[in-house]
Amino acid sequence: MALDIDQIHHLHREAFRGSAEAELVDAIRASVTFVPELSLVAVAAEGSVLGHILLSVVTFHPDRHDATRRTALALAPLAVLPPHAGRGIGSALTTEALAMADERDEAMVAVLGAPAFYARFGFSPASESGVRSPYDEAGAAYQVRSIGGVALESGTVEYPPSFSQL
Repeated sequence: MALDIDQIHHLHREAFRGSAEAELVDAIRASVTFVPELSLVAVAAEGSVLGHILLSVVTFHPDRHDATRRTALALAPLAVLPPHAGRGIGSALTTEALAMADERDEAMVAVLGAPAFYARFGFSPASESGVRSPYDEAGAAYQVRSIGGVALESGTVEYPPSFSQL
């Protein structure tokens, strides 16, 4: 079933009470960092979009002097329509997206979000692993999670220009 991209855009505007995240989704969707199978939606029986999560490709530069850069995933954004929040939609989307990520070969998944929510899925503050990014000032809200249980290594996550609007 083809989903209405406008519904996804509207969902993010409603969930975040503004346009920045909706425009981020549009920008990622139009870029080479977009991985269509990592854009998941929760849909009501009548077809309306209730939730959306997006994982896209970013670059990871390990600190080791002999290491080459790798790809990583950014979880951004996750949104649920406000009237449906607290019903497990966001958790179900996150669980499914991370299960799909665990089947891939990226270095990690990074997210800027509520530590209390994301800790349930194995995320921890990036600073604890020595992972840096443009979002370091967010403190514990900038978090990382290993993929497939592989140990995290220190380094820097580089985001594409589409993320500069956040």
